Amino acid sequence: MAVKLFLNSKTILDHTFPIINSNAYDAEEVDKFLDMIIQDYKLVEANVVIPLKEYESLTNKNKVLESEKRKIEVELERYKARFTNIKSSDNVTTDNIELVRKINALEKFLWAHGYNPDTIK
Repeated sequence: MAVKLFLNSKTILDHTFPIINSNAYDAEEVDKFLDMIIQDYKLVEANVVIPLKEYESLTNKNKVLESEKRKIEVELERYKARFTNIKSSDNVTTDNIELVRKINALEKFLWAHGYNPDTIK
């Protein structure tokens, strides 16, 4: 959702108040301008600013998701390497697919028991 603010930094910086008698600013003009600034801040706080706890929670969740993404990317590369031979074969059969499923189940079993199947000879 786009937030429509009344002011921007240039408007605030360039704003001048009319000087009335005896080099004083018009209090009503200053109050109106400050009210607009307060409205903008309330809009920003309501729509943009998030609590620190929520920010930390999102940051932690992002770290976990990045870690999971890296693991999945590594696993994807392993699968790509495993399936290159199958793709190059013109006669892929259900036997090949069944063998791949069995290999996958065996690798999961080895990983679950602390062994890296890629290092077993």
